[in-house]
Amino acid sequence: MNSLKILFIVVLFFSVTLFAQITVEEYQKEKQFLISKKFNLEDEILKLKNDIDSLRNLIPELEQNVILTYRELYVLKYGEEIAQRIASKRIWKGMTDEMVRDGWGKPDQINNNVERWGTFTQWSYGNIIFFFRDGNLTDWEEGRIE
Repeated sequence: MNSLKILFIVVLFFSVTLFAQITVEEYQKEKQFLISKKFNLEDEILKLKNDIDSLRNLIPELEQNVILTYRELYVLKYGEEIAQRIASKRIWKGMTDEMVRDGWGKPDQINNNVERWGTFTQWSYGNIIFFFRDGNLTDWEEGRIE
């Protein structure tokens, strides 16, 4: 036998011997401690699950607060009528690129084309493309995503 195998056997023997020397009282005490710890952890898991459920229930209310806050911002920025239109994601020719971004968020893709007669920009939101000339919406179309 090589020395590594002998060392492994000796370590294994002493490990088993040490394990075998634990008293029944020590075993029972350790068992009770682990059972108690298990129940405490189960209680903690239950509390955390309840906390998660409570937080999930807050999400709709928080989302509504965000919408109302943005609407208030749009009222200050654009006035009541335009704010309502932007908040409901309506679009119309002549609105600025900032209004579109406020209502629709950051576009998926932006393509710019600068010519002598103006700057032409296309913003893509999924399969909807907005067309701008010099920062004002001129048209839009809903097409296929290739």
